[in-house]
Amino acid sequence: MKTFNLPAQCRVKLTKATPRKETHGKDLVQAISLRLEWWPTDNAAVNLLHEGLQDALWWTPPEAAAQAELDNVPAVKKHRRVPTMAMPIKVELSLSGYTLTIDHGIDDSTALELYAATLDKFEVEAKQGGSVVIRWSLASNKAITPQLVGALCGLEGCEVVATLMPPKPDAVIDGTGAEFKKDHPDVGDLFAAEHGGASDGTPGPDDDTPPENDGSGHPDGAAEQAALEAGMRDSIAKAGVRSRGRKAAGVH
Repeated sequence: MKTFNLPAQCRVKLTKATPRKETHGKDLVQAISLRLEWWPTDNAAVNLLHEGLQDALWWTPPEAAAQAELDNVPAVKKHRRVPTMAMPIKVELSLSGYTLTIDHGIDDSTALELYAATLDKFEVEAKQGGSVVIRWSLASNKAITPQLVGALCGLEGCEVVATLMPPKPDAVIDGTGAEFKKDHPDVGDLFAAEHGGASDGTPGPDDDTPPENDGSGHPDGAAEQAALEAGMRDSIAKAGVRSRGRKAAGVH
């Protein structure tokens, strides 16, 4: 799952705070949108938005790469690949389920939090020399109180210390059904009670599962029919009656 992770206690700029109302059925729900700006120390951070974006925006001249290899240090990508490209560029990406926490007040109990937030409208401004600015919008409509709106609007234009937590990954579904049986141990008993079978899978009277083959060419339960047919064939043979569908050997 694609995630956008900021370093812990990251400094970002809250450039715009826009409170608004959303219509949920017949109700008006308070919501707010923030515009955030981050100056990462390493331009490789743009790969959080799209793998390989760093190499698409910057490059390292061969002589600089060779010198970095001799010095045993990583080559710094600081030369814009296309200096004439207009900036910022837009990155089509939308993420949901994030929690934003902004330090505020004297301790964690007074921090500002936005839940179930959506991240979108990403922009990247690549600069010559290797620096970069990443901007995005964050919106939430969960538990937005007037006090929270006032505090966030008061921080507009300020640099804040923020933590952005991605949603927890969904549990992996076990296709074998083992996890389902583990979580629902009584399902077999309930099915047996409904259809008249046993909880271990033994067919009941309402079970329309085809019976197993006993190897005789007839399904289990049709042994009597097979014996009857064999007896009829013996009787016909003893009576000297030939099948009308066949000719006797040597007769034309």
